Amino acid sequence: MQNLSKSELVGFVELEVGSLAVQVPIRAAAAATELPLASFEAEGDNCAILVRGDTSSKAVEVALREAAQEAVKHLSKKLLN
Repeated sequence: MQNLSKSELVGFVELEVGSLAVQVPIRAAAAATELPLASFEAEGDNCAILVRGDTSSKAVEVALREAAQEAVKHLSKKLLN
């Protein structure tokens, strides 16, 4: 796992967690990382979706949607319980 706060910020995605709107940062994954095209990562109280490759490609967009679903599951457990 890479340090989430030190990776390059690409943007944000707003997710609906219950009645809350939560902005999750999207950060660039390290080039040598063996991560999928996009994945949700949590480090203590910090979290981000890490993306590898061209963020405008269809494959990355699909992987980003899947990572966002994982983020909603994680944040639901953390924020709604």
